[in-house]
Amino acid sequence: MKLLSAVIAALSAAVAPADEQPLRPRVAIIDSGVARTPELASVLVAEYDMASNPPRPAFKPHFDHGTMVATILARSAGYRVEIVSLRIDDPAGCPAGSTPPCQPSGEPVARAIRHAADLGVDAINISLALGNDAVITDAVRYAGGKGIPVILAAGNQGLSHPANLAMARAAYPSAVLVGAIDGAGSPWSGTNRPDAEPEGYNYVWHFGVNVPTSAADGRPVTATGTSFAAPIETARLLTARASVE
Repeated sequence: MKLLSAVIAALSAAVAPADEQPLRPRVAIIDSGVARTPELASVLVAEYDMASNPPRPAFKPHFDHGTMVATILARSAGYRVEIVSLRIDDPAGCPAGSTPPCQPSGEPVARAIRHAADLGVDAINISLALGNDAVITDAVRYAGGKGIPVILAAGNQGLSHPANLAMARAAYPSAVLVGAIDGAGSPWSGTNRPDAEPEGYNYVWHFGVNVPTSAADGRPVTATGTSFAAPIETARLLTARASVE
């Protein structure tokens, strides 16, 4: 419980980023694009548009989701990280009633994963609602084969098992699914939970209910879902790796 309280306190502190550190770990965020807010200016190093040709202007997302994920990750890592954004949201936007980011094809997501792996990033954060898409699963396997951790949101359908198990198993043990808990440490009702006895995949829990973060215009907001628990695990893995190098 002390650890969870410390995480919540760190995420609530929208302090100025620390001075740039040498050899900071580099993470790919595959999402709706990330805005270069004042808070993220020192950690956001590149953006690739994997869903539009010609590419859309960098760091000018249409949706807040990617910026919210990146802000949580940066805060959780104490800003000792470099973020590469790979934008995969459909230029056509989302169908009515859908929650962004939306991408009806698995191809842009798969290209983003492979591109991130070829860049040699230290981790790949995928805070997207994904099913067991074969093209994306093959790309996750490709990244895992390079030993790159792939952190996947477990999904928000409230299922008794994650909908993207094939992906997690394809890159096992490098991949990890992340579920959301509230400030008291109880599982959030919307989380896709692990099997009673998980086999061939990793599953962890992190704070994911009313998580403090920032929107693309820099406004403070809160967010709920496994998408916002996943970057906390990504930051934890990067921090743990840095401490032993």
